[in-house]
Amino acid sequence: MADILSQEEIDALLGALSSGELQADQLKGESTDVASKIKAYDFFRPSKFSKEQIRTIYMLHETFGRLWSSTLSGVLRNYVSLSVSSVDQVTYQEFIQSIPNPTITAMFTLSPLEGKALMEFSPTIGFPIIDRLLGGTGRSNLQARELTEIEEHVINNLVDEGMVFLKEAWATMIDLRPELKGIESNPLFVQIVPPSDMILLITLEARIGDFSGIINIIYPYVLLEPILSLLSAQTLYAVGTRAPSEESRERTKRVLNKVELPVRVELGTADCTMRELLSLEVNDIIVLDTKVNEDLKVRVGEVVKFLCTPGQVGKQRAAQITEPVLDGDSPWSDDTH
Repeated sequence: MADILSQEEIDALLGALSSGELQADQLKGESTDVASKIKAYDFFRPSKFSKEQIRTIYMLHETFGRLWSSTLSGVLRNYVSLSVSSVDQVTYQEFIQSIPNPTITAMFTLSPLEGKALMEFSPTIGFPIIDRLLGGTGRSNLQARELTEIEEHVINNLVDEGMVFLKEAWATMIDLRPELKGIESNPLFVQIVPPSDMILLITLEARIGDFSGIINIIYPYVLLEPILSLLSAQTLYAVGTRAPSEESRERTKRVLNKVELPVRVELGTADCTMRELLSLEVNDIIVLDTKVNEDLKVRVGEVVKFLCTPGQVGKQRAAQITEPVLDGDSPWSDDTH
């Protein structure tokens, strides 16, 4: 009641206005200052996530996009870029109304959290990816439609690979186990939460060669609520400085074990001029710098890693390793880089 003026105060205010002691613009300015301090609050769309939590989610999914795009570049044989475009709080109904129908929607869980999340591919990026994976050019002109059984299987494999990198991105905060539960073309059949529930919408901009599109990731508030206290930059950086876990080491080892490297046995080298090289003819002899009783060098990539003796197994040429060459012990250390 203290903000209500008495009759005497009203009379004094009107008197000041009529005498010119108080200008109407001053009153308008004061009311504007008050209005500028008032923030609108929509009770139908309450903010569930703090700015710090949204910023942490943004950084996590930047990591996810970077990891997944590296693998997609090899799978699609083209340059792939995945970057976070925005992180928004909206109702589930608003999200469903904003995407096309049909579209490509993948449902997945994040054990041990209870509930489901979504990954939605816009048709402008989903169908070119499918076309590329099936041997096409990726310039698919197909209209949005439901997926065939083969196309659904292709998307299943693609999202399964994405789940691996989503798990790795979240591992800096918490050990989650993403698992794909199904693919759906009609978003109206995907009701993971009531329409009025708040969700966190992460929009990734995907660029694959000359075409681009949107990949949306949706986390309901009820899904992330148990771990909201962990979603802070402080926790993210603190976890990031810890020593790698045994699981992380094993995962890295498995990845490295699949890396292919060229291995070759070097018989020897010889120095010759360009004139001598151009004048070589059939039956000419080139004298190498390796003696008959010397071990040969085995190069892995461009680095000498072993010594060996040449031989033959059946009809195949072979080499038997005699000893490893440790870093710094190689007599050819100058030419191994």
